Amino acid sequence: METQEGDAHSSESDAPKVKEKGGFVALPFIIANEMLEKVAGFGLNTNMIMYLTKQYHLSNVTAGAMLFVWAAAANFAPIPGALIADMYIGRFMAISLGSVACLTGIVFLWLSAMIHGARPAPCGAGIVPEQCMPPGPRHLAWLIAGFTFLSIGAGGIRPCSMAFGADQFSRHPKEKRARILQAYFNAYYASIGVAFTVAVTVIVYVQDNVGWKAGFAVPMGLMMLSAVSFLLGSRLYIKEKGSRQMFSGIGAAFTAAIKNRRVRLPVKTEDGVYYHLKDCKLTVPTDKLRFLNKACMISNSEEALPAHSDVAASECRGLCTVDQVEQLKSAIRILPIWSSTVFLAQAMSQNYAVLQANEMDRRVGVGRFHVPGCSLTMFNMVTMSLWSGSYDRWIAPVLQRITGNPRGLTMKQRIGAGLVLATAGMVVSAAVEGARRRLALSGGGGTMSAFWLVPQFALMGLAEAFGVIGELEFFYTELPKSMASFSMALLYMAMGVGNLVNSLIVKVVHEASRHGGRTSWLSSDLNLGHYDYYYWLLACLGALNFVYFLCCGWAYGEEGKNVEWEEEAETERPMA
Repeated sequence: METQEGDAHSSESDAPKVKEKGGFVALPFIIANEMLEKVAGFGLNTNMIMYLTKQYHLSNVTAGAMLFVWAAAANFAPIPGALIADMYIGRFMAISLGSVACLTGIVFLWLSAMIHGARPAPCGAGIVPEQCMPPGPRHLAWLIAGFTFLSIGAGGIRPCSMAFGADQFSRHPKEKRARILQAYFNAYYASIGVAFTVAVTVIVYVQDNVGWKAGFAVPMGLMMLSAVSFLLGSRLYIKEKGSRQMFSGIGAAFTAAIKNRRVRLPVKTEDGVYYHLKDCKLTVPTDKLRFLNKACMISNSEEALPAHSDVAASECRGLCTVDQVEQLKSAIRILPIWSSTVFLAQAMSQNYAVLQANEMDRRVGVGRFHVPGCSLTMFNMVTMSLWSGSYDRWIAPVLQRITGNPRGLTMKQRIGAGLVLATAGMVVSAAVEGARRRLALSGGGGTMSAFWLVPQFALMGLAEAFGVIGELEFFYTELPKSMASFSMALLYMAMGVGNLVNSLIVKVVHEASRHGGRTSWLSSDLNLGHYDYYYWLLACLGALNFVYFLCCGWAYGEEGKNVEWEEEAETERPMA
């Protein structure tokens, strides 16, 4: 009796220790870190084209291409960052190191504004901008150092922050966790929208009206506060260790499929004998990508091998387990849909609307206050935040009555809706720019209101609310949970590819449109150029991409079929 009472007392005393880790109590520190980092990052990104063109005397094309390359580097960095986090150091350490790297990058940009001679000398009075002194290597070194550290920091924070928040609910029951995660993704992205709104109003106002020294100092302070707030919650987090098991398993499946490529598959999949671990839920692979089933099929010459024998014995015969094959299949199957989301990243990363806004009438109110051109981009995030924040409570129930889906729309439908809205945003951008240019060249002296840009920003906000959140849920759900950081990194990889494609398109359009002595579509003088033609080109690419997405979605088939082995993989992961 004493032993039982002692055990009961021990279990009761241990219960609070289990509950104090993770859950909602840990989220404020994680979301605070992400929001402050995003305020700092957005405050730099959205107005950086003005810093490059006005302070560094770069052309619109060169500045735009530089920003596209920086954005691409920051979006590709999460791939190695996710691998290092998932396989070695864990997500907590990756976010901590990433925060320090981001802070270092902002310090370099701040120093470029503070140190005399770190950027080109100001243009002299009466000298046209084309004759201003261009930046030299020593000037660009400060920018490159800042962009490099910011990209490294993005590699640690971007793929891990959202997944780290989801980790805090890993001990909740499966049914409850599914509902929590859906609400968490929407709330998380809505908080990013709030951060963006603060960045493009407060920080951009400081940069435009106080100066770049203060404009960089504010993000630097916020980034320091972000790192400190995250570390303060350390004892509350569930910290999952890195594990090479998942990635080595996928590699083993790929190797086994090549090695056993001459093995004959049975006419029906269920007629074969396949290697699997003892008590594993998956004993027979699926019919998707059926040729990969050779990696786990016990051939006729190996029939003596039991279905749940020792792993080492299976390796001698070049086999891997059924669940490893299915993990490899899941990684391969999502790639076509992933590739179709690159256009969404292209549409979201257009910087030229800021330049257009500066050529338009930005006065508002009785005092005719001039709204900073970059601040108009807040309508993008405000729309996204309002939609994301209200989706689960009001929109999804309405859509459920129409579609019969508990989530309102499937994940693929949300991605498709995002692609359609992004294409519509490019159409509206082209129409507005065409109207602005015609009015500017009409000779009547009229100037179009900058608030005509609001519809295209709102459309891009909806595109992000549908497409990006749909992508996040799709990748997180369809890949193993131990690849959570990698699944988040796929989103940023798509953005990186989109930025590289944008940079290439800008260069090609610029060179092709000025061939034969003509004025480039992307001329530094917006009225001489034809930015509306550029937007029409992107709209056509968006329409073609949507057809490609429909084909990819049809080929993928039904989503949400990996739940069983994901849950099993999750239970095998070590906890810190």
